[in-house]
Amino acid sequence: MADKPADLPAINPLQYAPWHPREPRGNAQARIGAPMGRTKEQAAANFMAFQRTIPSSDIVIFSDGSRLADGRAGGGYIRLQAHHQFLRSSLSYRHGKEVFDAEAEAALAGAQAAIAYPTAQFATNLWICLDNLEVAIRLLSPSTGSSQEIFESFRTLAAAWPLRKRLPHTKSGSIQIRWVPGHAKIPENEAADLTAKEGAASTPPAPQKSSYASLKRHAKTQSLSAAQSQWQKVAPQSYQDLEITTSPKRPGELQLNRLDLGRIIAARTGHGDFADYHERFNHDDAYLLC
Repeated sequence: MADKPADLPAINPLQYAPWHPREPRGNAQARIGAPMGRTKEQAAANFMAFQRTIPSSDIVIFSDGSRLADGRAGGGYIRLQAHHQFLRSSLSYRHGKEVFDAEAEAALAGAQAAIAYPTAQFATNLWICLDNLEVAIRLLSPSTGSSQEIFESFRTLAAAWPLRKRLPHTKSGSIQIRWVPGHAKIPENEAADLTAKEGAASTPPAPQKSSYASLKRHAKTQSLSAAQSQWQKVAPQSYQDLEITTSPKRPGELQLNRLDLGRIIAARTGHGDFADYHERFNHDDAYLLC
């Protein structure tokens, strides 16, 4: 089997077989405080109430990802402990990541920074708070999709948290994930969002690997572009005159009733029940063989 190019992500779809037991999605949503039918306002109020119950000695990371209109992606996080912000970092990924990937990498980077910080010895739990629901669900679960390496690294880090250096009276604790409503005027999440936008707008120190999701988007875009270019070369002149293209997949005409749509198709293709019309009006020069 040929070696994988160095700039491609490592994806192993067989790492977790479908028949292996997994945490039910409903259980995962309950574990991270997912919306589960609540409005954004209710979820925001619930999160802020929950945030007040976190012991001040615990470390809380708010992380986020962002993608600019030109395709550049970035991530960022802030670290809080004892109600004070100790760390703030922005990460740049340029054009090789989707928001999903940036969110996952920012969460991992925040957790790595937290476990390496000296005050981790005072904390029982490490809380990772982010507003991407799918990433929040997957951070502590087996993953076989985009950013698989990142999720695996996070799971490894979570297993190492109880083994960190800590004070004798500090419990081993664990890494906990909490979903936070985005753009709900939660100051810490807004601050993390700002760091992510700053990261997306900055230049990375070194070339970044493209993620599976990013490559998939690129391949889809390229295939659509190639199909459109080929269509422009081979489309009948009548189609070109009517500006009929291969995109979008479901043009607005498909919303019409069958009778009107049939007439449009007949007019565009030149194939239809025209003989009766021409014979009725005695069009002797009409071409009736369709």
